[in-house]
Amino acid sequence: MAIGVRASYLFGIVVCLCSVWISGLDERPRKDSIKWKMGSYKDKKEIPKGIDYHYLKNTDFNEQAIANKIIFDTNKTIDLNIKRRNSNGSGTAFKVRSNVWITARHVIDGCNSLSIPNVQIERVYIPPSSDIALILSSESPIEEFYLNRKLFQDGKYYKRNVSEIGEYGYSIGFPRGEPGQSLLKFVGYVQMRQTGSYYLKEPVKMWIEIKRQPESLDHMGGISGGPILNGVGDVVGVHVANSVRRGRAYSVDEFAVAGLMMASLRHKILVRDSHYNSSISEKNWSELAAAFRENGQISKILCSI
Repeated sequence: MAIGVRASYLFGIVVCLCSVWISGLDERPRKDSIKWKMGSYKDKKEIPKGIDYHYLKNTDFNEQAIANKIIFDTNKTIDLNIKRRNSNGSGTAFKVRSNVWITARHVIDGCNSLSIPNVQIERVYIPPSSDIALILSSESPIEEFYLNRKLFQDGKYYKRNVSEIGEYGYSIGFPRGEPGQSLLKFVGYVQMRQTGSYYLKEPVKMWIEIKRQPESLDHMGGISGGPILNGVGDVVGVHVANSVRRGRAYSVDEFAVAGLMMASLRHKILVRDSHYNSSISEKNWSELAAAFRENGQISKILCSI
């Protein structure tokens, strides 16, 4: 009898371990890959060609910010395998200046051409050690988002650890290629290591997922590259990975975005003006998410190989 009980316990432990191992980082950045034809957007007849890709070097990042040592000393590491792209796909991008868009690096990696509705893409800037990319486009009247105002002092970004433990974040984009969003709570930093198509290691924000909309979403692939906003509507992260079963989300932080913008835009100082975005709460986040997508601030980005 005792042997049978022990065997049952052992079997249960094995099942649990296998379940955790299988779930892992279920984001699988290319899980959202879809088959689509040119002209799938009503107002977009073709995929633009001739985009210039610029791979930045560490020497392009001249500005040094005050970094929190704890962020880089964390011994918690998550691993994410970026397989070489073998199909078309989609992700999320959002506007941060009149002609500047941000998305995740793995969203545009391996793409021969890119498309954002009603936007003419001209160049793409890729940093050496972060899962983000900056897209330079022709100017458009679409309103832009702002980085967290706590980043700025005397016209320069200066501080990395700006989010408070327990702070809510609102992630908005196109999971599975369709409108969707998630409510998150910030719990700290971990190291993220990406291997496969490219290699990088960086500190990323870890969030607990509180809820999703729509609730029927079985995975968040496709929301990668979308912004995570705080309660006053500022960007505090770029969504890059998810663990569905464990209820975790991961984002590149706003410091990395500021550094990429300065390096790509020839070290122009990022001045924070008096503009305030819309306040966001659980009461209005769904309506605001829909509005941001409707006016084009947050948009789907298509990749063609």
